[in-house]
Amino acid sequence: MAQLSSIHPESYEDEVWHGTHAATLRQLVFGVNDGLVATIGLVAGLTFAGARQGTVLGATIAAILAAVVSMALGSYLSTRTEVQYHQAQVVREEREIEQNPQEELNEMRQIYRGYGFAEDEIQVFLNRFLQDKKLWLNLMLRDELGIVQENFENPWTNAGLMALAVCIGSVPPLVPNFFSTHPQSVFLWVLGLSALTAFGLGAVTGRFSNKGFWRSGLSFLLVAAVAAGIGMGAGHLIAPIFGK
Repeated sequence: MAQLSSIHPESYEDEVWHGTHAATLRQLVFGVNDGLVATIGLVAGLTFAGARQGTVLGATIAAILAAVVSMALGSYLSTRTEVQYHQAQVVREEREIEQNPQEELNEMRQIYRGYGFAEDEIQVFLNRFLQDKKLWLNLMLRDELGIVQENFENPWTNAGLMALAVCIGSVPPLVPNFFSTHPQSVFLWVLGLSALTAFGLGAVTGRFSNKGFWRSGLSFLLVAAVAAGIGMGAGHLIAPIFGK
């Protein structure tokens, strides 16, 4: 039997469309959507509360900076915690293989029975595991716990992607206010750019999720529209309380 050094050899050339971009896509969608929804809600609320250009720009930029830092830090901490948890699982399984090999072999036997392998086929696997504990550990992690060490995410990469995504989502609703001293007069541009951003984000995710260009784009657009509606409603309710 040929030497099996890993469950996914380096020489193996996978199809491009299989990819391992789920984590990147998740960070981008989460960040862009959060930045867009929060910013359009804030801009809408301030605009309909009668705020001036300086107030809209100052408050929104401050909120964007806070969101970028908060979301990036949250992404870093959550990713690091997840990786540390999985690493602890790896250490535990490695220890159990050394201390209780027969029990671990029985667990693998039950797993492969569930897959439908015959007893003689399962025994081939178990004999191989006794010869190659690294392969045994990798398959134990994958088949029992669903852990693949090569897929551990990088906390710093995720934090950077999240920060970038929040910035990308936050900019469109703010841009029109740089070109007019009257936020109310450019609010339609705010809505238009936000709608295009939301639809574009949905369309991109639709390409990877097979939900379709229009369906996915419109679903994201709906979320942004709800946020804008809440912001405008809040502005109308709050303005009379504090005065314009």
